[in-house]
Amino acid sequence: MAINTAPHIHNLVICANIFVRKDGKYLLLKRSAQKKYAPNVIHPIGGKVDPDENPYTGAQRELLEEAGIKVKNMRLEAVIMEIKPVKGEDENWLIFHFSADYESGELITTKEGEFVYLSAEEIPKQDLFPSVRPIIQHILNPKDGTVFFTVSYDDNGKVVEETKSVNLCAI
Repeated sequence: MAINTAPHIHNLVICANIFVRKDGKYLLLKRSAQKKYAPNVIHPIGGKVDPDENPYTGAQRELLEEAGIKVKNMRLEAVIMEIKPVKGEDENWLIFHFSADYESGELITTKEGEFVYLSAEEIPKQDLFPSVRPIIQHILNPKDGTVFFTVSYDDNGKVVEETKSVNLCAI
């Protein structure tokens, strides 16, 4: 089969998010109750990467747009492939999670939800995205390398346990 034809062309939604460290805690977002997908879930700040934008700059742009702040010392913590996470839609989601240190700016109000500061010990106890929960300890551990995680969902939006695949790159 020739390249650049099905099945080699992918329908991907690309997202980039940042776990922002400030004063010994992480600045995260409790998603709005009005969100169609994962309302009230705790999640890093970020969103969809624009066309012709790479995930690193997309994460910085989303952070500035949604929170009004800038960061430094960004590090890629995780890359997650969600296989058809939204029922009835044919897209897979490729999600880049970064960590970074707060640099400047004042938090702004966002329609995305409310900002919360949580310690590394508090985060795993929160209601997290299903694809983040199994790897949150890797994301929060500065001694771990980048984690690559793949997961599929059933028709009810639940993780299909036997599809989980975790690979960890050494530092």
